[in-house]
Amino acid sequence: MSLATPGYTGTGFFLFVVTTAFILTLIWIFVYFLGVREALSLPINWILTELLNTSIVSVLYFVAFIVQLITWAPRYHYKGVNIAAGVFGMINTGVYAFGSYLLYLEWKSRN
Repeated sequence: MSLATPGYTGTGFFLFVVTTAFILTLIWIFVYFLGVREALSLPINWILTELLNTSIVSVLYFVAFIVQLITWAPRYHYKGVNIAAGVFGMINTGVYAFGSYLLYLEWKSRN
């Protein structure tokens, strides 16, 4: 997130995705850490909700890192840090995709 700031040309979408994913991940951490799932008796399929969230974030990260790398590849000013941000976005895409896969396996085992 800090490598791609300030948001120059093409970096705005990348920063939006990174920041949104960060906030959503923090929310899920607090849901598990505070035991919200167990405390609330809401008719929510928590695993499916988290699977959808993680899958959507994974797809958005995929698009965002491609846009980031394509935008900054031909530039010269601040190129290094923005390319590094795109590479970290690529790594995050893989991590979120793997998390989606694990959540899918858990969801299938419960249904």
